[in-house]
Amino acid sequence: MDFSQWDEHLFGSPKLTDTPKVSICIITYNHEQYFEKCIENVLSQNINFEIEIIIGEDCSTDSTAKIVEKYALLYPEKIKAHIRPVNIGAKTNFLHCFFQCRGEFIVFIEADDYFTDKQKLQTQVDYLDANPNVSACFHNAQIIYEDDSNREPEFINLDSQKVLTETKDFFVEKETWFMATASVMMRRKYVEKLPDWFLNCKSGDIPLYVILAEKGPIAYINKVMSVYRKNINGQSYTDNVQSLDFIKNRIYMYSKLNDYTHLKYDYLLKPILAEYHLMAISCREIQPNFFKKIIYLLKAYLLAPPRNRKVLYSDIKTYILSPQIVNKYLNFRSKLNKYLGIHKT
Repeated sequence: MDFSQWDEHLFGSPKLTDTPKVSICIITYNHEQYFEKCIENVLSQNINFEIEIIIGEDCSTDSTAKIVEKYALLYPEKIKAHIRPVNIGAKTNFLHCFFQCRGEFIVFIEADDYFTDKQKLQTQVDYLDANPNVSACFHNAQIIYEDDSNREPEFINLDSQKVLTETKDFFVEKETWFMATASVMMRRKYVEKLPDWFLNCKSGDIPLYVILAEKGPIAYINKVMSVYRKNINGQSYTDNVQSLDFIKNRIYMYSKLNDYTHLKYDYLLKPILAEYHLMAISCREIQPNFFKKIIYLLKAYLLAPPRNRKVLYSDIKTYILSPQIVNKYLNFRSKLNKYLGIHKT
């Protein structure tokens, strides 16, 4: 993966330390109301090591770029900012900055989230230094809902959260999510080279954590040290499930993860892949085409056969037979019964 073409977006003349212990990678787009809180809470950390902050500002349409410029000029010894004259997309923006990180450990945060504990970085560094067998560590975080749902804040991790997470824990069900992005600190040596297929995955979190977990367990620190904002600008999973492109990408991602892990978790991944094939049937691009619906149903059954005949009938009714077809069938049965003189009792 070569992202050097985006180096020309560098702003100013940063003078970073040659030996950062931790790299904080921040990507931002239209975060004018959030960015200052994010960066201030990074800069105010109580630490006994050197850090570098790599920022990717992706051609925001608000004043985010001006705010990034201000901080880059104030803290050239800590901040290296790329301010893009064109929008290159969240994934490319992230990877360009991510691969510029030189620290032993990397933390990635989107600029609408923020740290809440001034000891966060020190706590995680101390843990990783003391536990060389773990590939990364994460902590609990609070979700603040700013998406018009009127939901009260809540914590991501429950008391039952495992201390050590293994690869298989990410395959218990599809879309497994129990690690807030800003809560994770990872060893750079395990992610400084990523497989080519990673770039093609719409989701970066799950593949990245699986790659880490294959190198060693991911440890949980039972402290709340950051906030994850769920705001109205975020693209939700619910909004995407009607898109065939999204579903196909999830099938691609989990298939690649199956290959990457040498089919060790095939028994867990096949049912997940089957679920996505069934979900594809409900996509707007597939719904009008009866034969494509049959093809996706058969693919799902090749991956994970139905447990019994009752499940088979239920799936056919749910995924193949539209309400219109069912109504036509019921009307036909009613007329046939009437013609034959069959009356229900």
